[in-house]
Amino acid sequence: MNIDFEYVSKILDVFINSDKAHLSIVDLNNAGINSGESIIDQTFIFHMQILLDNNLISDQNGESNGLATIGVGLNGNNTYRKLTTNIRLTQNGHDFAKALNNKEVLLKIKSELKDAPFKAIFDGSQKLLTHFLKKKLEAVIKEGE
Repeated sequence: MNIDFEYVSKILDVFINSDKAHLSIVDLNNAGINSGESIIDQTFIFHMQILLDNNLISDQNGESNGLATIGVGLNGNNTYRKLTTNIRLTQNGHDFAKALNNKEVLLKIKSELKDAPFKAIFDGSQKLLTHFLKKKLEAVIKEGE
């Protein structure tokens, strides 16, 4: 399965737009992220594992040691179920969310970086966001002169 950065952006947006410090898998489900009512779909599992692998989310104690730490349990039939566990967006998660929320950055990732390793995409997204923000800042400064 390939990483869908628009899907990742939607997951991260739920955290960014929440008024709570911690969410749960149920909160993500209520926001329309996971299609399953009681069973969790494979697309959701894949992308949550990518977020865990890259330390973009953790439990409320800062742990990211696998799906159980964020409230995903394995059933006996190799399906997953939701547990009520508090999860949070890490600082890296916030930084990546901000980059993906920039339409220019997301477009560049999807068109030019989509086959790059995740670390290169993360680092590249931060550099692209900084570049676009510098351009905006320069325009603001010129307006003020």
